Amino acid sequence: MASSKFEKQMKMGLGEAVRRLLEVEIRFRQGGRTEELTSERTMLLDALNRVEIDLGFDCNEDGMPDTVEIFQKAAATSCCRIMPTKPKGKGTRRVRKGKK
Repeated sequence: MASSKFEKQMKMGLGEAVRRLLEVEIRFRQGGRTEELTSERTMLLDALNRVEIDLGFDCNEDGMPDTVEIFQKAAATSCCRIMPTKPKGKGTRRVRKGKK
């Protein structure tokens, strides 16, 4: 007997999702604010927000990620650089097959 529960999964690369969001966002901002377009925009944003990246901004070059307030300074001076938020050597180590 077949299950009445039906699941459908689709996978999409991040680049493709961003490209689609840009297309939708352009149409949305040009006044195409239909219910379908608004729904697709929301779904794409929700999907992209499920992917989290580990980074911080170091604007005063002290080696530590700065707080959100530093973005005002960065906007005025373009001084920030992107940096990982985990210290080097504290993450997982990748081991190649066949190597110890």
